[in-house]
Amino acid sequence: MAKPNMEDVSRFHRYFAIESNNEFWSLSEGDLSNEDKQRLLTASFTSLFHWSEIGTEENKHLAYLAVARALCVNGSSLSVQYAEKAFEYFDGQGADWVQAFTNAVFSHACHIVGEDAKAHDFYERAVGFQVNLSEGDRSVFDATFKTIPEPQHAF
Repeated sequence: MAKPNMEDVSRFHRYFAIESNNEFWSLSEGDLSNEDKQRLLTASFTSLFHWSEIGTEENKHLAYLAVARALCVNGSSLSVQYAEKAFEYFDGQGADWVQAFTNAVFSHACHIVGEDAKAHDFYERAVGFQVNLSEGDRSVFDATFKTIPEPQHAF
């Protein structure tokens, strides 16, 4: 087999970034077995790797968000690190659906590590963006949001 040229390598990265991202989203909305949860992690980290090679900053930070979500689903405190990267990039910019997802996933990550006040604040911000979503975006968002624990307000 001939060694691929740089143009081919870039096309391969793009192809696998998109495919692994699509795999992540198709898995992320349902009830997951332990095997599915592992596959979710694999797909999200694969997407991050490939977007890191050829993607825009937005692509990379959406991949950070996917990794954070996969880590949340697996109950990992490492989710905070990835959720924070995505949040810092998208906070105050980007479409409402991105803002909604970023805040929802950051809420879940904070919930995992017991930061209840922050979890509550991010959850409420997600709800604020949710009401502004188009019907199609809201349907996609709600499929994920219904799986995120609603934190109790910490006084």
